[in-house]
Amino acid sequence: MEHLHLLETAIRLAAKVHRGQVDRFGKPYVLHVMRVMMRGHDLEEQILGALHDVLERSDLTVEDIGKKGFSPRVIKALQHITRDPQETYEQYIDRVVLDNLAIRVKLHDLADKMDLLHVEQLDPADLKRYNKQLAAYHRMKRLVEEAKANMQVQSDLRKVR
Repeated sequence: MEHLHLLETAIRLAAKVHRGQVDRFGKPYVLHVMRVMMRGHDLEEQILGALHDVLERSDLTVEDIGKKGFSPRVIKALQHITRDPQETYEQYIDRVVLDNLAIRVKLHDLADKMDLLHVEQLDPADLKRYNKQLAAYHRMKRLVEEAKANMQVQSDLRKVR
């Protein structure tokens, strides 16, 4: 029950932080955040999905988020998924892939951002961003597949012994 309380806390925090913010198409930004959260396969992914942009889009710090009772695991992943304005996109993705939970939620984030069904037209800047996101998505997807394959091999080896 405590875990569900943390998800509600994350949702409330996201709603507060993203109040009045809009995406590049003029839609409420919190809708993107909620879609990323809903893609989560477990509670940690859902909590991080709700929180994934709060540090970038507010004055909150990691310490502020930590005081809300989220697990060290979620806080660590939040640090990995939060982009530092000083780094390139490639440097950012290099940091995201260091954390398993951050990778999974970043994949949900990119999948939502790359859903073009609601987009009327892409300009050259949109295409450049989309291609960059697509490359990052496939890189992280390969890492996840490799990790799953390695886990299967380890499991098979244990059965043989």
